[in-house]
Amino acid sequence: MKKKASPMIFAAMYFLLSLTPFSTVTGGQTLDAFHWGQPTEGVQISLSSNNSNGSDLIVALRNVGDHDVTLDLGYMMANGKVQLPAYISLNFTDAQGKRRTFKFADKKHPAVGGRLDDYVVPLRVGSMYTLKLTLDQFWCQETKEFEISLLPGKNRLTAEFQGSGARGVNLDMPGIKLMNFWLGKVESNPLVIER
Repeated sequence: MKKKASPMIFAAMYFLLSLTPFSTVTGGQTLDAFHWGQPTEGVQISLSSNNSNGSDLIVALRNVGDHDVTLDLGYMMANGKVQLPAYISLNFTDAQGKRRTFKFADKKHPAVGGRLDDYVVPLRVGSMYTLKLTLDQFWCQETKEFEISLLPGKNRLTAEFQGSGARGVNLDMPGIKLMNFWLGKVESNPLVIER
């Protein structure tokens, strides 16, 4: 008698395949091209750009620790069809030395009209997860700037991730709050973009 594979097995396979085990990463960058910030409790974050004007960014997170962890990067809408890494922020120092923090805020989805789920990414030891982002997907609440505008001269960015437990615990997924979420705070290498 054959047993059918459970949906949990397919979900686990999907997450494992979504991690980046190969030496080449999207945008033509190799693993050797990434620069990393200092690790915090086994997790590191990298910030790089794959174009000369710096508008397209690659944020990578990797597990250099000795045990597997789970990251909550933000939230998902429409049962995972829209993934918003809301817990990634950019610390920006413009060419005039003015510093501020920009939070992720994709303008395509300014409001939520339905279910929200946690944006859960399992990160095995030695694994890496990459995100392609753009400067116009961030905003600064303090200064009411709705994108990062680079000034003539040297502009400096670092990416930051603040780990947390599950925040969107829905009635059909109460067990998500029991997962091994990484709870630290980590900052990337500096990325200098000259205009």
